[in-house]
This record gives sequence, structure tokens and C-alpha cells, in this order.
Amino acid sequence: MSKKNSRGAVQKALDTLFFPMRALFAPEDSTFGLTSLRDERMEVVSKHAFGRVLDIGCGPGNRFVKEWADIGSVGIDVFGYEGVEVVHEDMTALPFVDDSFDAVTLIAVGGHIPQHVRVSEFAEIARVLKPGGRLLMTEGEPITQTVGHIWRHFSFSLIGKKDMDSERGMEEDEQYCMPYKEIMGYLTTHPLKLERQIKFMWGLNNLYIAKKE
Repeated sequence: MSKKNSRGAVQKALDTLFFPMRALFAPEDSTFGLTSLRDERMEVVSKHAFGRVLDIGCGPGNRFVKEWADIGSVGIDVFGYEGVEVVHEDMTALPFVDDSFDAVTLIAVGGHIPQHVRVSEFAEIARVLKPGGRLLMTEGEPITQTVGHIWRHFSFSLIGKKDMDSERGMEEDEQYCMPYKEIMGYLTTHPLKLERQIKFMWGLNNLYIAKKE
């Protein structure tokens, strides 16, 4: 069971009503009494993540594992953000044996997988998933994702801070959003089989759930 309580009905209503404000001013950290986009993504994913979870691209604080996932879960990232316990540069060679995890999560990181390694990385994700395990992947819509990232870089720079992407730096063949057709290609290639697509955040974000056959 997840450690953190989900939002109540009132909070969800406020977050829905003020979604544009959250997108502009609370992309990473909750503020003004509103839930950050990052927190909402983690909450949505947590409802489908059971057992031992591997959170790839866990980001600062390794928060999904620490706040939402079951005991024994692992967060891993290519960059040594504060709080990341497992830093591993090559996600095409994960440091885990076959069939290690009940679920693997990619929370808003699909586009940040360099294009030249995506096929290999999704194959590696399938390798470490147990049979019957699930890949849970969130990805936004291309236009809003791109605008949101550009705004985030600009707004953070105004207050002398770096957003997560600027802190890490982006490789030449990363994208702000992985194209839908490409996502479908990875999530419908054996042994992965797409089960569901769930829209949230005014329909501008998606949770894709694929099962390892």
C-alpha cells in the first residue's frame, strides 16, 4: 500500500479548477495550496503501482519511492540529484537481474530517453519486469509539454534557479515529449502489451499501462 494519502475531493476540485495556475507556477513543488504537476503524476501512477517498483528517472528526492511506493522499491536516475540513491548512467544495462520488479515507472521522462537508445531501454525495462508485471508511463501532449518546458526554463531563471532539466542538462537527441506513435510502438512490442490509457490534467496528460506477457 502507498505511504502517502491521496488528495481529498475538495483538493482535487481546486486543483482541477486552477490547473493553468498549477502548470505555470507549481510544475515541480506544491505551492499556493495547490498540488504540483509532479505530485499529481505520482499520485495517479501510485494507484496502479503495486509490489516492488523500479522508478526510472526518479528525480530530486527520489520522492515516488519514498512517499508513494511499497517497501523494497528502488529509484534510479542518470543524474545525481539530491536524494537519489542509485545513480546509473546507462539505462540500457540496468544493474538488476531478470524479473526483479512488479512494476517499472517512467513518470514524465519518456521524451528524455535519448532517441538513439530508446529501443534498447524499453527492451531492458521488459527484462527486469516480472511476467505479469506492468510498465506505468506518463507522457503529456506534445504542444503543451513543449510550451510548459520552455516556460519552466524561463520562469526558474527569473528567480535564479534551475528546473530539473536545466540542472541535469539535456542530450542532443532528447525531446520534451515522446510522440504518441512511438510510445505505442514500444508498448505494443512483445513482451509488452498495452492494457489501458488514462487521461488526466484536463486531458493533457496520459498514463499508459502495459503488461509484460
